[in-house]
Amino acid sequence: MNEQKTQTSSRQRSLKEQRERRRRINRIKTGIIIFFVGWMTLCMVMNIYLMIRVSSLQKQVDVIVENTLNNAPVSLDELEDEQSPEETLPEEPKDQSDDEKPQEENEEGGETLAKVNVRDCIPVSENILSDGEQMTVYLTFDDGPSDNTQEILNILQAHDVKATFFVTGKEGEEAKERYRAIVDQGHTLAMHSYTHKYSEIYESLDSFQADFTKLRNYLKKVTGVKPSVYRFPGGSSNQVSNTDMNVFVDYLGEQGVVYYDWNVACGDATSQIYTAEELADNVMKDVVKYKYSVVLLHDSSDKDSTVEALEIMLQRLEEMNAKILPITEESPVIHHTIKAQ
Repeated sequence: MNEQKTQTSSRQRSLKEQRERRRRINRIKTGIIIFFVGWMTLCMVMNIYLMIRVSSLQKQVDVIVENTLNNAPVSLDELEDEQSPEETLPEEPKDQSDDEKPQEENEEGGETLAKVNVRDCIPVSENILSDGEQMTVYLTFDDGPSDNTQEILNILQAHDVKATFFVTGKEGEEAKERYRAIVDQGHTLAMHSYTHKYSEIYESLDSFQADFTKLRNYLKKVTGVKPSVYRFPGGSSNQVSNTDMNVFVDYLGEQGVVYYDWNVACGDATSQIYTAEELADNVMKDVVKYKYSVVLLHDSSDKDSTVEALEIMLQRLEEMNAKILPITEESPVIHHTIKAQ
């Protein structure tokens, strides 16, 4: 009897120990699970926080990029402060007879081109709109042609307005048709580099010259028009070029080409998402400051909002009796201040 009690007691203790062991194991398992769940939750929270911070920093970077590469004017006072009299006043034209005007042999079949005073531009102080004066607006589209080019042309045609297209080098029949459509409808075909690759274009004068010549020859072959207006990728005041921008400016002058920057930007050049109404507002708040406004817009496949904003802008400009023109040889030139390298 005592032996049975002893065995029973021993089994009970064994069962109790087993239950305790299982409880300890379960607690350890639960602790491990809680640890991993907590760790994963913390990682997710940290990832979300970092994404928010990156998004916030990206917006700040966009502002810096827009103010440096695009040099979009923030206010009239800032524009006036940025340009000193020596930087804004155009060079005095020299009296020269036709025989004395400097000319240069062009690489395209030995054609001679008269050099132009490429630095001549309208000073900001002389471009302030006074009460009662009529505004003149030059709508310019960079980076095309694209899938949106035809829609842009349709809107311009509906309003009987001509614009300026600073195009890049695009291959294929569709692109060639769009180049020709720009010319056939009376718009100004202008150059914005063949590749639009900053690191290649601005590497050296030779690189810039090769890109420029390739685009100009290509456009002449496709459309029969040899453009004489250029816009630097990032603007003439960009901080990306490793070569002094004055080197490229002088080269354009030797080729008989005038370059244009802008003094109004819609804001479609950054990753920040604007509605069509906001893009139009960005333009309208600045064009009222100037006698002559050169407006920066983009003709790209991912700029549908810009196409929608164009209709809004044109309606508002027409209501203000603004004159809307393409850039021609008679147009006032808008330059940024080229910063010393």
